[in-house]
Amino acid sequence: MAITINDQPYEWAVRGQKLYIKAISDETGNVGFKYQVSIVIGGTPYTFYLNPAPDDRLYFDVAPLVEEMRNTESSAYHFQTDALQNDTSFQPVTFELSEWWLVDGILTLNAGSEEEGTEFIVINGYYQAADGFKPVPTTGSDGVKFSLTNNTSNAMTDRKYDTHSWYLAPSWSQGAPTSTTRVWIPSYESDYGMLCIPGSITYLSNNDINFMRIAIVDSAGSPTIQTIAITSSTIKALPVYPANLNDWTGLTVKPSLFPDWRYYEVEIRLTNSTRSIKYIFYNAYKYGQSDCHNDKIRLGWVNSRGGWDYFNFTKRSEFTNEIQRKQYRKPLQYNFSTIDRGLVQRRNIMQQVLSVTSDFITEEEFIYLRSLMASNQVTWLTVREGENIALPVTIDDTTYTEKKTRDGKLYNVSFKVRMANEYWT
Repeated sequence: MAITINDQPYEWAVRGQKLYIKAISDETGNVGFKYQVSIVIGGTPYTFYLNPAPDDRLYFDVAPLVEEMRNTESSAYHFQTDALQNDTSFQPVTFELSEWWLVDGILTLNAGSEEEGTEFIVINGYYQAADGFKPVPTTGSDGVKFSLTNNTSNAMTDRKYDTHSWYLAPSWSQGAPTSTTRVWIPSYESDYGMLCIPGSITYLSNNDINFMRIAIVDSAGSPTIQTIAITSSTIKALPVYPANLNDWTGLTVKPSLFPDWRYYEVEIRLTNSTRSIKYIFYNAYKYGQSDCHNDKIRLGWVNSRGGWDYFNFTKRSEFTNEIQRKQYRKPLQYNFSTIDRGLVQRRNIMQQVLSVTSDFITEEEFIYLRSLMASNQVTWLTVREGENIALPVTIDDTTYTEKKTRDGKLYNVSFKVRMANEYWT
């Protein structure tokens, strides 16, 4: 008279993966036997009665119940300052299994058969089939591991050490453009954004961290260092892009305090131990990666690891206005006026599509932008009437060619970005 839970998702799981609960009962021979699955996802309860599989086991996939997370905006702290925010873009899951069968024709609970599973959370990320079933988030490869444990551990971003190879990197003390312990990020002082990280050991047992270290290097090559404590939470949103730092009250490593700054480094640490890859934000404007003839379009999107990523499109951008016109002809009445209309238009429906073009990018950056194409949650970070605003957008393109070349050439990439809300008339 017992249910045994054979398998369930790890305590830290991602939406885009099979999330099976597997169990077996020794009472399946009873007439009309069913497994009851009572599950609570993000505070919402669900109840299911399921027949045993041919091998008498229960196989229950949680993934369809959290599928809508892909369309639910992650915590949008793009413009945050002064604090490390707790990102709430995850769903806690608890469940209980029990045995039911027919007694005098009525489906009845077998009292005392209830068996609780271990609580886990689901974040808004995804794996690939090539990663295998149920990748280990604490000790797997850097591509699927979420725990921050050493100097090659990735934050919740699709930027990797080889995403952006910068030709000036070898001339600095930071090492080669593709050092496995460093990620180069071209940045402008107007860039807002956040870097998400797992913040506690509750769901990742070896994710032990306690502060963030920022070191900014001025125009003469001298560093200034500041540390910021990281308090425990499931996911932390770190406001580490230049504009966020500039708005941060009391910070001593603001780029605005160091005219013509070279770069600054961000790393996560546990006391004297480095617990993340080093993210190096370098001054793209200082090193000529700007275009004064065109506006910079900055897009942010929820990536495969459940955090936010960003990219600046610095070349030509322009709006196309798509207008749907509904019209009818109205007969002119007796004694009509010269200003009466015979042909009348109903409300015009207008949608705006922004065409954006990147600078010349590498093969690895084409791969990085794959998650932009796949994302259901894309945002345009812009300024409207002097105020920062994040406008929801979608990507129109249905095909995306990732350029691969061995001739040393670089290529632009263009996207059509549709405003998620129509232009009201």
